[in-house]
Amino acid sequence: MTTRKLKDKAHEKQISLRYLFLAVFFWIITLLWIAVIFHFSNQDSNESAGFSHMIMNMINELFSVEIKDDSVIRMIAHSSEFALLTILSYVALSSTNKISSKTSYAESPVKLMRSDNEMNIIFTLWFSIINSIFDEYHQLFVTGRDGSIMDVLIDLIGIVIILIIIRVIFTIYLKTRGRTEIVYT
Repeated sequence: MTTRKLKDKAHEKQISLRYLFLAVFFWIITLLWIAVIFHFSNQDSNESAGFSHMIMNMINELFSVEIKDDSVIRMIAHSSEFALLTILSYVALSSTNKISSKTSYAESPVKLMRSDNEMNIIFTLWFSIINSIFDEYHQLFVTGRDGSIMDVLIDLIGIVIILIIIRVIFTIYLKTRGRTEIVYT
């Protein structure tokens, strides 16, 4: 099928090819990042500790500090992994919602959430939390590792911080454009 025919079919169905490609791209990147998280979780306790110590030594050398306990490094790593997952999944979900105005949340007859952005944030929150829970569950089966509710809570800190930042940026973006968020009542 030629590019022209593809564009014509997309125009008939009111599909935005730009958002379709963005959605596919960001879902692929999101899934690849989940695979990276799975890889880190699949390391046994010795590999994981070695990697944490290597990062701790790099930080000590770069910033001329004396960090002796890698638990802070591990907490920051956990939180950062899921903060990045949150950003990627939010952009993927947001792009998916914009592929077609006929199939977007705005056209849904039942509105459980107040706006498109609220829907994206809530679904991103759940997506990231579920991935965090599965990550910890997976660690139950890795030699020398264990799943921890505390790690899920640490992941949640990164998730929530990013979602708050997204919400603030979205609000500032709308204000600078002189627009307000479309709210369904």
